[in-house]
Amino acid sequence: MQIQELEEALSRRNTNPTQSPEYKTLQSDVYERNKELEMMRTAHARVKKQLSEKSGELDHCQKRLDVLEEEVYSLRKRVEELKKELTTREDEVDMRNNQIRKLQRTLDECSEQNETLQAQNSSLELRLRQRTDAMFNPAQRRGLSDGESDEE
Repeated sequence: MQIQELEEALSRRNTNPTQSPEYKTLQSDVYERNKELEMMRTAHARVKKQLSEKSGELDHCQKRLDVLEEEVYSLRKRVEELKKELTTREDEVDMRNNQIRKLQRTLDECSEQNETLQAQNSSLELRLRQRTDAMFNPAQRRGLSDGESDEE
């Protein structure tokens, strides 16, 4: 029996392994897997390229964001400066308006005083004229003397 087994084993070895159905099935599987591996490599390369592009876009957007944040910061700082300047200017305007009102009151008081003094002046001029006329006109002088005594 051993001889027979050895002969069979020897005949199996001598047969061409490429002719067996198992070999063809394995070869077909290897071909399919190699094809699948190549598709995976292609897909991987495409995804890697997309990742690189998106990373570049992200870097660009990040730099733009940094620039915009700096711009926003400087604009906010400028707004604060303008607010302070506006407050200062409003205070100046209020102060000047107060000065204007004060000067207007003073002007009104001076105008009133001027009108009063003009009225007094007119009254005094009239009295002076009447007395001067009375001194030079004896008829009026008598009437003034009577009128003066009534007033006094």
